[in-house]
Amino acid sequence: MSLSERLNSFLNTNRGDIEAELRARLPVSSLPAASRLNDALEYALFPGGKRLRPALSLLASTLTGVPRAEALTIACAVEFLHSSSIVIDDLPGMDDAHLRRNRYTLHLVFGEGTALLAALALLNQSYKLFAEAARSHACAGAVERLISEATYAVGAEGMIGGQMLDLELKADCSDTRSLAGRDLKTVALMRLMMTAGAIATGADDADTRALRVFGECFGKAYQVCDDLLDECRDGHSSSLKTVGQDARHGRANAVSALGRRGAYRLALELTERGTHALTAHFGRRAEVQLLSDAAHYVIDQVPDLVTAEDYSLTAVSAGD
Repeated sequence: MSLSERLNSFLNTNRGDIEAELRARLPVSSLPAASRLNDALEYALFPGGKRLRPALSLLASTLTGVPRAEALTIACAVEFLHSSSIVIDDLPGMDDAHLRRNRYTLHLVFGEGTALLAALALLNQSYKLFAEAARSHACAGAVERLISEATYAVGAEGMIGGQMLDLELKADCSDTRSLAGRDLKTVALMRLMMTAGAIATGADDADTRALRVFGECFGKAYQVCDDLLDECRDGHSSSLKTVGQDARHGRANAVSALGRRGAYRLALELTERGTHALTAHFGRRAEVQLLSDAAHYVIDQVPDLVTAEDYSLTAVSAGD
């Protein structure tokens, strides 16, 4: 399924500004011996596909009144953080992936050492940009709160902890709590990208809460759909990324725990819960509609072999 017309229009309208900001903020080194690092950073970030995450971050920031310049800074920080995480995720000691964004993964082109350093450079730059965006509003304590939220999202209770659980969980695991912890590497980033603008500007707690619920539900649904895509292509590589990873490493995921039908049902329920939280608080604003479109677009990517039976919202609501 393709993007909705309005979401596609939003992405096309904002991609130029996002690309320009990313290039201007890329943490290149001036040291003469660091040219290989700079080349790796360029390779990791450009070209970057739809730029869905920074665009969604822009929408979330707009909902809470963040000025355009600061919203772009936050969007850039989100994309650097995301890119850092996927470089690490692809490493031989992690997923040992071969493809990402329709090209060989960074470590295959530049080596593991350079790939790891590039990931760390991007991660550090994201912290710098979050602090800069929060500081520009002169809101008391905003820098501390946003950096604290960002480090929590990345840390042992967030993306790093989730990655560790991903490495440890075996295919026969049926512990839903452990699976939820493993999903933190996706959920934590989605929560941060939805709430960073609100935290930077000291937005109302209710605004931040609605965005947090949407981010967490969207992140969980995204991970479930990613698991379905990983399973449903029978281990063949797509042109965008290596698939069949969990089966190859003997790791548990939503499909091994719930089955294809149960996993898809969960993704639908999470999507509806998250979009309802946004609509109930912010109403049917244009930004809410676009965020809802993005969540449903992720669901629509699940292959027909899963959805062809009776996976509609009506069927799911009615039960098996």
